[in-house]
Amino acid sequence: MSSTPYATRIERFRSAMLGAGIDAMFLTYGPDFYYVTGIEKPVSYDVGRAEGDWITGLLVPQEGQPTFILKQSWLKEFEDGLAFEVRILKDDEDPDTFLARNLRDLGLDGKTIAVNKVLWGQTLLSLQAALPGARVVPLTDEFVDRVREIKDPQEIALLEEAARITDDTFGAVVRQMQLGMLDRDLVIEIDYQFKKHGGDEFSFMPTVVLDGHGKRYARQWNDREIPQPITAGMTVAFDMGVVYKGYCSDFGRSVFMGEARKEPLAAWRSITRIIQATMTKMGAGKITPSEVHDFVVEHVTEDGFRDEFSWYALGHAIGLNVHENPWMLPKFNEPIQAGMCIALEPKIGKLGQFYVGCEDVITVENDCARSLTRFPYDPIVIE
Repeated sequence: MSSTPYATRIERFRSAMLGAGIDAMFLTYGPDFYYVTGIEKPVSYDVGRAEGDWITGLLVPQEGQPTFILKQSWLKEFEDGLAFEVRILKDDEDPDTFLARNLRDLGLDGKTIAVNKVLWGQTLLSLQAALPGARVVPLTDEFVDRVREIKDPQEIALLEEAARITDDTFGAVVRQMQLGMLDRDLVIEIDYQFKKHGGDEFSFMPTVVLDGHGKRYARQWNDREIPQPITAGMTVAFDMGVVYKGYCSDFGRSVFMGEARKEPLAAWRSITRIIQATMTKMGAGKITPSEVHDFVVEHVTEDGFRDEFSWYALGHAIGLNVHENPWMLPKFNEPIQAGMCIALEPKIGKLGQFYVGCEDVITVENDCARSLTRFPYDPIVIE
């Protein structure tokens, strides 16, 4: 392969494979496949139910040229710029026989073959029939997240564009908010604005958490509960994200309905200060996720919100998956490094009174972190 980001990424996988005793990977469409090829899943793949669709994948051996096993009728989607050997299933060939012949030609029987954690059952059965002496193991979250944890400049640029789309989407949503609007209409507006501003799909189902007047509940656009009006005295916390060219955003801001009452406003100012203070500590090799956790808890305690703080959701790495390791939790004790991208998401709430959250995606640089999320922290009040 030529010297490209994808060649470098394959070598990162190979280094990890060597350490784990893996002889080859068979990658089907998804984040890991995209990471090493730049090829997105065809829109018809999951619904087309084409004969032989289950054998399509990229075989990455520990040494030698990767091999793309592909159904003929899909070739035109990928005919330009492929950096792999391509073996094409003709329409009149038996898919399982074709896969078996090609895998045996590569000398893989009796070897350890790693496959995606999420894999079609028919793909696994075909692989096992083709290589009865092989040991098939999963590519665990811990394994792939370690390989993909340091983002290259191309990845950071895509994460930054995903963050920009999300910033613009949220701004447009806020401009549509008014007292008395229905909660379901609000989450439908998020769906519309994401599509309008260039998002490919959700990175997770957008959620708003509404709190006030003695109750707290979450709302998503596909809920079947009777829609409720959003009234003065409530807080509305947004948790939303988009996928852009494979890469995810994760975003949080909060809105005050009617007025910004003293305690909810103090909680909002606490979590936004915490994000900014934490970023100054997040230089390459300078702090561990466990220490980020402790730093955040210390500041929340100083601000008087220790008992109201959401302890688990301090943050996590982000990339091709919206939730990646490491999480900002005590069990993660290796220093963060330049190129890591992390979603910081402190939240504070008093059940039935208020709930506020703020979430920014940041990238770690040599001296400190830089935010990819740029929506301002100014309190938002809908009057």
